[in-house]
Amino acid sequence: MTHPLAKLIAALALVVVPTTASAQAILTASIAKASGADSGWSLETRLGTALAQVGSAAATHVINLGDCETIKGLTNANVDIDWQYTNYTGIGTTPNYAVKMAPPGQSCVDTDFAWTTSDKDGGCISVKNKTQLPFAGSSYSTTTTIDLKALLGTTECSALGETTATVSFIVDDPNGARTGTSVPTGVGMVFTVDTAGPPAPTVGSVSAGNENLKVSWTVADDSTTPFSRVYWSKIPFTANKPSEATNRSDKLTGASFQITGLTNGETYYVAVTGIDSNDNESVADKVVEASPLPVQDMWQYYKASGGAAEGGYYGCSAGPARSAGHGALPMLLLLLACGLVFRRLRARSQTVPVHTAVSSHRAKGALAAVLAAGLVGGVATQAEAASPRTMSLDARFTYYQPGIDTEFSKTTGATPYADIMKDPALQWGASVDWRLWHGFGEIGAGFSVGYWTQTGKAQGYDGSPSEDETELMVVPITIDLVYRFNFLAEKYNFPLVPYAKGGLAYGLWWAMDGTGETSSYTGPDNKVYNGSGGVAGFHGTVGLRLLLDVFEPKAARGFDLEMGVNHSYLFVEYQRLSLTNFGDAKALDLSSDLVVFGLAFDL
Repeated sequence: MTHPLAKLIAALALVVVPTTASAQAILTASIAKASGADSGWSLETRLGTALAQVGSAAATHVINLGDCETIKGLTNANVDIDWQYTNYTGIGTTPNYAVKMAPPGQSCVDTDFAWTTSDKDGGCISVKNKTQLPFAGSSYSTTTTIDLKALLGTTECSALGETTATVSFIVDDPNGARTGTSVPTGVGMVFTVDTAGPPAPTVGSVSAGNENLKVSWTVADDSTTPFSRVYWSKIPFTANKPSEATNRSDKLTGASFQITGLTNGETYYVAVTGIDSNDNESVADKVVEASPLPVQDMWQYYKASGGAAEGGYYGCSAGPARSAGHGALPMLLLLLACGLVFRRLRARSQTVPVHTAVSSHRAKGALAAVLAAGLVGGVATQAEAASPRTMSLDARFTYYQPGIDTEFSKTTGATPYADIMKDPALQWGASVDWRLWHGFGEIGAGFSVGYWTQTGKAQGYDGSPSEDETELMVVPITIDLVYRFNFLAEKYNFPLVPYAKGGLAYGLWWAMDGTGETSSYTGPDNKVYNGSGGVAGFHGTVGLRLLLDVFEPKAARGFDLEMGVNHSYLFVEYQRLSLTNFGDAKALDLSSDLVVFGLAFDL
């Protein structure tokens, strides 16, 4: 296990700043390793082991409060700095060098080798006295060991605040050495010392849920406190020492956190700290006491109200077929159909004549023109379709509310779904069908798939809403037989195309608890009912399409040549969706009457 001092150098900031630099020479330096009487420390790449060159501030390292306290608590804490001086003049004059360091608040004279009064008064510490640099060719490399405890000085870590400590490498200028006018060049490696913690976040609330607590807070300034951390424990701890808690989160970037896996009825102590960009952590604003409470999510509330549905995936018969494979079959059909659509569109793009190809920007402009004209234009001559028409594709949306509560209308009158979910929610989806016959209208076959989700507040056992969010998700899938009466549109440019659909339907569903997991309910007989499944049924649809091509024939023609879209429509339809597993009393009723809107394309 890495010693805490590895964190030290998580923060060692090495910035090289020249005072008097030679244009003909370069000094580079990097932290090589940690050493000392206490074993177990190591350096990592993120600690800034890259070379730092004269004038460069790219390599930054910070000693934060935790690092400082670790260093001062060790018997011996050193870092080895590898550095190299390169003389590009090729002059054989042997320069001299020395190394000094200045703890926080102190300074060194880095243009003079002599140990001057200014050095001593400034609190400068000599690391290496004036020594000749024996060049091997035009450069010299060496390693200097820095005592970090000496570098940090004697001031208490918490009192250092935001400051710097400097290690200075002083080398003769070889050009000046040749002429007798040498002024030593000092290069300062600046260690940024930051032991000032950020302000503590203010806890807004700790909301009780089923086996969980949701904590929310605010920070004074996101720029100074970009991270937070939540602490919790059954054992009391103080705001000044949140680390005494038995549990803590990772660093968080949001302003809320859900603590899961707790025991209902137990008292937990919760606190939140702030963490700055240098990993300094604040104390807590306060410690809050809270206890998780048992609540009922949508599925549990439904079952407790006497709901007969048992969950599980049903086949297309009145009896339940408890196999996930039945629920997966519509998904497999969907993937197969998507592949066929992709193949169809790809084939179209490859058969478009070269002389008709235009930029994608023009295609997008054509589509926008078609849609805009369809909304505000008047009836005009219909564009002739250049490419063969074999399929129809649409994007659709509607407001959906499953008929879960219908089960109770003739018995107890309970409304578990409405009590928790309250309002309908938006469902979106798509459908595709392939033309099978064309004459007095057209007949096709295809499928549709949708996605719907709704959230609400779980109920307490006393009927009061909790802070737990419970969610229900439904994926309705239909297999369709379609008839469209487009004879008048094609022969007489009449812009309205009525149609009808019917076929089998299947609804996959999942009920989620307050922690985002699939809900489960344990009945009086200790049988566990999982809140997920699939319900089979059928659907019937009547609708009306508005042909947009007639409003802007030229744009429609370009859209056809460029994208292979023969016709574009706006549509509205009424759909009766019956999902009860053909009247099975143990199926969750997902039926609904829907008014669907959308945009359709003939391809």
